[in-house]
Amino acid sequence: MSESAVSEKTTRCSMLGHQVPFEYCRQCSNSLPCRKIIDCWSHEIDVRRYLEKKYTPEEIRQILSPPKPKLLQIIEIAKKASARGG
Repeated sequence: MSESAVSEKTTRCSMLGHQVPFEYCRQCSNSLPCRKIIDCWSHEIDVRRYLEKKYTPEEIRQILSPPKPKLLQIIEIAKKASARGG
C-alpha cells in the first residue's frame, strides 16, 4: 500500500478517543510519530517496516519509549517556563 493511500486512511486514536489520519500520527510528538503508532496502525500497514525506512534506530527507540511520568513532565515544563522568564 502506498504512503499516499495510507495517509487517506483514519483509525481510532486511543489517546484522543476519535478518528485521526495517519499523517497526524506521524507528526504528533516533537516531529516524530506517536509512541502508539504501532498499536493503532499495525492492522492497516507494516508500521515497523515504515519506521525502519524513515527513521534511525535511535529515533525509533525515542518514538517507542514510554512517556515520562506526569509529575516529571510538569516539573520540566515549569523549569522551561521559568528559564524563559514566564
